[in-house]
Amino acid sequence: MAEPVKLRSVTPPQAKRARPTVLETLIRLEGEAIASKDVLSLQHQAVNRPRDMLDCGHIFWVSRKGNSVKIVAVTGQEQMERHTPFGQWLVSELKSRARKGDLDSATQWQFKSDGQKDLINYPFTHAHYAPFSPNPKAGGLLFAFSAPPAESHVSIMARLGEIYGLVHAARRGAKRARMAPRKRNLFYGTLAALALIGMIPIPMTTLAPAEVVADTPFILSAEFDGVIKDVLVAPNAEVKAGDALVRLDDVTLRNELVLAEKELQLAEVRRRMAGLRAFVDAEAKRELAVADAETELATARRNYARDRLDKTVLRAPRDGLALFSDVSELTGRPVSNGEAILRIAEPTRVLLRLHAPLAHGEALREGARVRMFLDNDPVTPLEAELVRASYRAVSMPEGGMAFDAHAILTEGDIPRIGARGVAKIYGEKAPIAYFLIRRPLTLARQMTGL
Repeated sequence: MAEPVKLRSVTPPQAKRARPTVLETLIRLEGEAIASKDVLSLQHQAVNRPRDMLDCGHIFWVSRKGNSVKIVAVTGQEQMERHTPFGQWLVSELKSRARKGDLDSATQWQFKSDGQKDLINYPFTHAHYAPFSPNPKAGGLLFAFSAPPAESHVSIMARLGEIYGLVHAARRGAKRARMAPRKRNLFYGTLAALALIGMIPIPMTTLAPAEVVADTPFILSAEFDGVIKDVLVAPNAEVKAGDALVRLDDVTLRNELVLAEKELQLAEVRRRMAGLRAFVDAEAKRELAVADAETELATARRNYARDRLDKTVLRAPRDGLALFSDVSELTGRPVSNGEAILRIAEPTRVLLRLHAPLAHGEALREGARVRMFLDNDPVTPLEAELVRASYRAVSMPEGGMAFDAHAILTEGDIPRIGARGVAKIYGEKAPIAYFLIRRPLTLARQMTGL
């Protein structure tokens, strides 16, 4: 019996894959455009993917805003170099056509070099512009060919303008409306609340260095030129009325007193002798009058010398604190008539002396509230009221200029004279918004001069 014949299976050759039709390509491009992540990827697809079905050299994404034209994407490049000669010329060409209204609908033209060397070597001189849909004034796609495009390509380019225009418009609309109604209401509600808060009036405040000083202290000064011999009290010591505080050098005045007393003794002797002669000699009566005048003059000189000698010891006119820094700074110092030596102040009568910055002089109004924070007790503030302020700025010891102001305490314990700290001055009320932009606005005006 003959063996059965084994049949070999023959695998037919793989059929060639058919090239996609124009409709299939358009559908694929439309799907890719809809699936694009953002506008940048959409622009990249629009200037590169249509070349699968169009035999064009370059595709440009043209963005319009009125007659203003900008090229934002080009085939094969991440972004268009707008500062190149070709880029500048192409933008100028599109602006010219936008002013004529040629870009409001589909149009074709041929590039002319106009003497531009960069355009002579550009091979794609035939242009077709497909505006976006539904808003042609938003821009369009510019296709560049080396030869006039076929009639069948014109409808394809128009469809591409519609696809990418609609997707671009939808993405821009979605971007504007991406905020949910609840979030949008919360956003606008927050803005309204901030606007209302910004209208709340608050007092304008400023910070100024402050010092506790004596209120109307008595200034102990020299009544004639001299030299301080001794200081009889310690700095900032309590003194009583009549206590000796300072002794001036009295050597010269003591000698003048001795001479004045001798002159007085001599004048009295002459007066007695003239009086005795006046009993026997009528002429001596006239000498008696002269002797009386000389005696009175010598007495006056003696009293004057004694009075000056008594004033070499300066005494406290009232109870208080003797305010000065150091005994060694006063001892041996020459003083002139009327020159201040030290001050005597009552510890219970104090003022706050403020040095307000020039930029915040508007807060220095009489009766303004002042709060001072002492350096040695920053937790407990002192309440005070502004009583006076200078109209002109004064020089500061550490340099710069400031307004000199004084405030009287209204609440709190009386601090020690000489204590320092920072004072907060409350001026006129103004909205919170003005308070926040005051310093930036001042700085901007100083920098710009407006």
